[in-house]
Amino acid sequence: EAREAYGADNMPVITEDCTLKAVAVLEGVCSAVQTLQYTVSDSGEEGTLPEDGDQVVIYAPAYNKALSADYGGSYYNQGTDVTVNSDDTLSGYTDMDVWTVKDNGDGTYSFSHDGQNIGMGDSFSSMPLGEKNDKWVLEDAGNGLYYVKNTVRNVYMEWYDSNGNWSAYYNIAEGSEGMFALSFYKVTDVPGGSDEPDE
Repeated sequence: EAREAYGADNMPVITEDCTLKAVAVLEGVCSAVQTLQYTVSDSGEEGTLPEDGDQVVIYAPAYNKALSADYGGSYYNQGTDVTVNSDDTLSGYTDMDVWTVKDNGDGTYSFSHDGQNIGMGDSFSSMPLGEKNDKWVLEDAGNGLYYVKNTVRNVYMEWYDSNGNWSAYYNIAEGSEGMFALSFYKVTDVPGGSDEPDE
Protein backbone atom coordinates (compact mmCIF):
# COMPACT_ATOMS: atom_id res chain seq x y z
CA GLU A 1 0.00 0.00 0.00
CA ALA A 2 1.40 3.41 -0.99
CA ARG A 3 2.12 5.84 1.84
CA GLU A 4 2.14 9.60 1.48
CA ALA A 5 5.22 11.39 2.80
CA TYR A 6 4.58 14.34 5.09
CA GLY A 7 6.74 17.42 4.88
CA ALA A 8 6.68 21.20 5.20
CA ASP A 9 4.26 21.49 2.26
CA ASN A 10 2.11 18.53 3.28
CA MET A 11 1.32 18.57 6.99
CA PRO A 12 -1.46 16.62 8.69
CA VAL A 13 -4.14 18.56 10.56
CA ILE A 14 -5.30 16.77 13.71
CA THR A 15 -8.75 17.78 14.94
CA GLU A 16 -9.64 14.93 17.30
CA ASP A 17 -8.01 12.41 19.63
CA CYS A 18 -6.21 9.68 17.68
CA THR A 19 -3.33 7.21 17.58
CA LEU A 20 -0.40 8.21 15.39
CA LYS A 21 1.90 5.63 13.87
CA ALA A 22 5.16 6.45 12.11
CA VAL A 23 7.93 4.53 10.41
CA ALA A 24 11.22 5.75 8.96
CA VAL A 25 12.36 4.42 5.60
CA LEU A 26 15.97 4.63 4.40
CA GLU A 27 17.14 2.91 1.22
CA GLY A 28 14.24 0.49 1.33
CA VAL A 29 14.78 -0.49 4.98
CA CYS A 30 11.96 0.31 7.43
CA SER A 31 12.34 1.08 11.12
CA ALA A 32 10.05 -0.35 13.78
CA VAL A 33 6.63 1.27 13.95
CA GLN A 34 6.45 4.02 16.55
CA THR A 35 3.03 4.62 18.17
CA LEU A 36 1.88 7.80 19.91
CA GLN A 37 -1.46 8.66 21.52
CA TYR A 38 -2.41 12.24 20.59
CA THR A 39 -5.04 14.13 22.57
CA VAL A 40 -6.53 17.40 21.38
CA SER A 41 -6.78 19.57 24.47
CA ASP A 42 -9.93 21.45 25.33
CA SER A 43 -8.67 24.80 26.48
CA GLY A 44 -12.00 26.18 27.66
CA GLU A 45 -11.97 29.98 27.48
CA GLU A 46 -8.28 30.02 26.65
CA GLY A 47 -7.81 31.44 23.18
CA THR A 48 -11.26 32.95 22.86
CA LEU A 49 -11.41 36.52 21.70
CA PRO A 50 -12.09 39.05 24.43
CA GLU A 51 -15.53 40.63 24.35
CA ASP A 52 -16.62 44.21 24.76
CA GLY A 53 -16.60 45.14 28.46
CA ASP A 54 -14.45 42.19 29.54
CA GLN A 55 -11.75 42.88 32.08
CA VAL A 56 -8.62 40.97 31.16
CA VAL A 57 -5.01 40.42 32.04
CA ILE A 58 -2.85 40.50 28.91
CA TYR A 59 0.19 38.31 29.40
CA ALA A 60 3.01 36.50 27.59
CA PRO A 61 2.72 32.83 28.63
CA ALA A 62 6.26 32.04 27.46
CA TYR A 63 7.59 34.39 30.14
CA ASN A 64 4.67 34.53 32.60
CA LYS A 65 4.69 38.33 32.39
CA ALA A 66 1.56 40.46 32.48
CA LEU A 67 1.24 43.86 30.82
CA SER A 68 1.08 46.51 33.54
CA ALA A 69 -0.27 50.05 33.40
CA ASP A 70 2.64 50.93 35.71
CA TYR A 71 5.65 52.50 33.97
CA GLY A 72 7.96 52.23 36.97
CA GLY A 73 9.48 55.66 36.34
CA SER A 74 10.37 54.81 32.71
CA TYR A 75 8.68 55.26 29.35
CA TYR A 76 7.85 51.56 29.13
CA ASN A 77 5.16 49.40 30.71
CA GLN A 78 6.46 47.15 33.44
CA GLY A 79 5.85 43.41 33.58
CA THR A 80 4.19 41.62 36.48
CA ASP A 81 5.10 38.03 37.33
CA VAL A 82 2.04 35.81 36.99
CA THR A 83 1.46 32.08 37.41
CA VAL A 84 -0.94 29.80 35.56
CA ASN A 85 -2.28 27.44 38.21
CA SER A 86 -3.20 23.78 37.78
CA ASP A 87 -6.90 24.74 37.56
CA ASP A 88 -6.11 27.17 34.69
CA THR A 89 -6.63 30.23 36.87
CA LEU A 90 -4.06 33.03 36.81
CA SER A 91 -2.50 34.45 39.97
CA GLY A 92 0.01 37.17 40.81
CA TYR A 93 -1.61 40.04 38.93
CA THR A 94 -2.79 43.27 40.57
CA ASP A 95 -5.34 45.92 39.65
CA MET A 96 -2.56 47.65 37.62
CA ASP A 97 -2.55 44.63 35.25
CA VAL A 98 -6.28 44.61 34.51
CA TRP A 99 -7.47 46.11 31.21
CA THR A 100 -11.03 46.81 30.09
CA VAL A 101 -11.75 45.64 26.55
CA LYS A 102 -13.58 47.78 24.01
CA ASP A 103 -14.70 46.17 20.76
CA ASN A 104 -14.60 49.11 18.34
CA GLY A 105 -17.00 47.40 15.92
CA ASP A 106 -14.56 47.56 13.00
CA GLY A 107 -12.45 44.49 13.74
CA THR A 108 -10.23 46.40 16.17
CA TYR A 109 -9.99 46.49 19.95
CA SER A 110 -8.92 49.06 22.51
CA PHE A 111 -7.67 48.29 26.02
CA SER A 112 -8.10 50.82 28.81
CA HIS A 113 -6.94 51.25 32.38
CA ASP A 114 -8.51 53.97 34.55
CA GLY A 115 -10.39 55.24 31.49
CA GLN A 116 -7.30 55.70 29.30
CA ASN A 117 -6.53 53.48 26.31
CA ILE A 118 -3.08 52.04 25.81
CA GLY A 119 -1.79 53.51 22.55
CA MET A 120 1.25 54.68 20.64
CA GLY A 121 2.58 57.97 19.39
CA ASP A 122 3.91 58.54 15.88
CA SER A 123 7.40 57.43 16.93
CA PHE A 124 9.12 55.36 19.63
CA SER A 125 8.22 51.84 20.70
CA SER A 126 6.61 52.72 24.03
CA MET A 127 2.85 52.33 24.61
CA PRO A 128 1.65 55.24 26.77
CA LEU A 129 -1.84 55.44 28.22
CA GLY A 130 -3.92 58.08 26.44
CA GLU A 131 -1.79 58.18 23.28
CA LYS A 132 -3.72 58.69 20.02
CA ASN A 133 -2.98 55.44 18.10
CA ASP A 134 -5.01 53.20 20.39
CA LYS A 135 -6.63 50.60 18.12
CA TRP A 136 -5.29 47.05 17.92
CA VAL A 137 -6.07 44.00 15.82
CA LEU A 138 -5.67 40.45 17.07
CA GLU A 139 -3.88 38.00 14.79
CA ASP A 140 -4.11 34.29 15.56
CA ALA A 141 -0.75 33.00 16.82
CA GLY A 142 -2.00 29.43 17.33
CA ASN A 143 -2.56 27.47 20.55
CA GLY A 144 -5.08 30.02 21.81
CA LEU A 145 -2.59 32.91 21.61
CA TYR A 146 -2.71 36.18 19.70
CA TYR A 147 -0.33 38.72 18.20
CA VAL A 148 -1.65 42.18 19.16
CA LYS A 149 -0.90 44.65 16.34
CA ASN A 150 -1.30 48.44 16.36
CA THR A 151 -3.39 49.48 13.34
CA VAL A 152 -1.49 52.70 12.61
CA ARG A 153 2.08 51.84 13.52
CA ASN A 154 1.87 48.19 12.29
CA VAL A 155 3.89 46.99 15.30
CA TYR A 156 3.16 44.21 17.75
CA MET A 157 2.96 44.31 21.54
CA GLU A 158 5.88 42.35 23.02
CA TRP A 159 7.43 41.41 26.32
CA TYR A 160 10.97 42.58 25.52
CA ASP A 161 12.64 40.08 27.80
CA SER A 162 16.23 41.31 27.52
CA ASN A 163 15.10 44.84 28.49
CA GLY A 164 12.64 43.66 31.14
CA ASN A 165 9.69 45.72 29.90
CA TRP A 166 6.81 45.86 27.44
CA SER A 167 7.13 47.69 24.14
CA ALA A 168 6.11 47.21 20.50
CA TYR A 169 8.09 46.04 17.49
CA TYR A 170 7.36 45.67 13.76
CA ASN A 171 8.93 42.28 13.13
CA ILE A 172 8.37 38.91 14.81
CA ALA A 173 11.67 37.17 14.18
CA GLU A 174 11.87 33.39 14.08
CA GLY A 175 12.66 32.17 17.57
CA SER A 176 11.20 35.26 19.27
CA GLU A 177 7.51 34.36 18.85
CA GLY A 178 7.10 33.83 22.59
CA MET A 179 7.74 37.53 23.26
CA PHE A 180 4.78 38.44 21.02
CA ALA A 181 2.31 35.54 21.44
CA LEU A 182 -0.10 36.82 24.09
CA SER A 183 -3.05 35.44 26.03
CA PHE A 184 -6.09 37.11 27.56
CA TYR A 185 -7.20 35.99 30.99
CA LYS A 186 -10.73 37.11 31.84
CA VAL A 187 -10.86 38.59 35.33
CA THR A 188 -14.00 38.27 37.44
CA ASP A 189 -12.68 39.97 40.57
CA VAL A 190 -10.13 42.76 40.31
CA PRO A 191 -7.58 42.67 43.17
CA GLY A 192 -7.88 45.82 45.26
CA GLY A 193 -10.54 47.29 43.02
CA SER A 194 -14.05 46.97 41.67
CA ASP A 195 -15.04 44.02 39.55
CA GLU A 196 -17.27 46.27 37.46
CA PRO A 197 -15.86 47.25 34.02
CA ASP A 198 -14.75 50.84 33.51
CA GLU A 199 -17.13 53.00 31.52
